[in-house]
Amino acid sequence: MSLLSAFNTQLVNLFEELCVTFPEEKDIKMATEGIKGARKINPRLILDLFRDHVYKDCSEAIYARDIVHFRNIAQKKIASQFNEMISALVIFDKHWETMGSKNQETIWQYLTVLCHIAEKAHTQY
Repeated sequence: MSLLSAFNTQLVNLFEELCVTFPEEKDIKMATEGIKGARKINPRLILDLFRDHVYKDCSEAIYARDIVHFRNIAQKKIASQFNEMISALVIFDKHWETMGSKNQETIWQYLTVLCHIAEKAHTQY
């Protein structure tokens, strides 16, 4: 499995898990479908979106698991732009405090893995 394929699979898995955990968040469901569609047409686009809208600004906060810093960045991005990646950031703003430590840990793990794969994939592509 290529790094690009692994990245896209991991990201879709995260979004699908968010859909199950937060079924009331229709934007997450729409974003999941958008990511799945983009993966078929242009899988590199998804990696580029993640790098531009999550990794570049948030990777330090993700690696440090610094929710305060991460939420500050997410709130600024939510207020100023929209794409599939931004809709996932809404979860941190709306639901982080109430989701429970197991779900929080799962999300941190997904994001950490996505950042690591994005770093490696960036050097390949």
